[in-house]
Amino acid sequence: MHPADRLSGVELSLIRQINALATPLSVNLGIGEPNVEPDARLREMAARAATTSWHYSANAGALSLRKKLCAGLPFDPKSEVCVTAGTQEGLFAIFTAFVNPGDEVLVPNPGFLSYATLAKICGASPVTYDLDPPSWQIDVEALRRKITPKTKLIIINSPSNPLGAVIAPETLAAIAALGPLVVSDEIYREIWYDDRPASMLDLGAHENVIVLNGLSKSHAMTGLRLGWILAHQSLMQPIVTAHQYVATCASVFSQALAEMILDDPDWNASWLADVRAQFRAQREAALYAIRHELEADLAPPAGAFYAFAPVPSCDTISFAKTLATDAAVLVIPGLAFGTRGQGFIRISYAASAEQITAGIERIGRFLRASGL
Repeated sequence: MHPADRLSGVELSLIRQINALATPLSVNLGIGEPNVEPDARLREMAARAATTSWHYSANAGALSLRKKLCAGLPFDPKSEVCVTAGTQEGLFAIFTAFVNPGDEVLVPNPGFLSYATLAKICGASPVTYDLDPPSWQIDVEALRRKITPKTKLIIINSPSNPLGAVIAPETLAAIAALGPLVVSDEIYREIWYDDRPASMLDLGAHENVIVLNGLSKSHAMTGLRLGWILAHQSLMQPIVTAHQYVATCASVFSQALAEMILDDPDWNASWLADVRAQFRAQREAALYAIRHELEADLAPPAGAFYAFAPVPSCDTISFAKTLATDAAVLVIPGLAFGTRGQGFIRISYAASAEQITAGIERIGRFLRASGL
């Protein structure tokens, strides 16, 4: 038996391949998961959420939650929001709803690896648009030149995984005006350090813009799989149809917990402030260690919890795998995120300051010992 052609060339991501090399002695600076634990209030809310209905919700999610997600926004909770099993499932539903074989999907390079893979699964061609160091910003005119009659989606991600870069509001507006459907992945939007990142939602309900967000990163709920999509009604109907056949509905437990979080704005604001303060301290530990151990002076990432650090010229995939096995530290090779990632590694500072320092010191010792 042979797998479907749509999976030809698709394998487990390099992120998962690297993390599979972990041992009890490894320092893990590879996984994109917050090192944040629920506080007493969040655990109490989770206990209450577990006592609520265990039956299906509507395919698009509980209407009471959809109303909260649309609060203050020009979206109809009955027809313009869909609660998903995380943003990954949301992306799958969007691609299933709109992307045909032969289409083109514009994806950032470097950018999160799922975007190009989902295009391939749908039989489309991922077409990259380049982001250049050190600012990693989008050149809108260069992006415009990539658009062809086959272009179905433009994918943007702010704050960025793996770069930590944030897209300026005027750039978001310019991208929305380009014409094709725009998918804005904003899962890291609540993790920022100076100014809150702009959102495509700030532009109103554009008929060609789809926005994804969720609680996985901001509330350390990666395993509870809770995300959502906001889009104009004309776009949402096929998304909900695809979502129905992928997941039926998001976890009703996770939906109930999300409602309780949104119903307690004072606690939520305090939680998010504490999360940002923790990641700010961890960012400083990472930047200090990178500067002293890797001799690279990076501009502080504006959001998310990743540093995209340059390393000496080498095959960064082999380099990362050797670090995992010989130096017991996990980082993700930049090539996992596209060809523009060659010469870089993604260091996640979603770890304690002690782990961050120890892990980057191991990388520095390995580089010096190997003469790279």
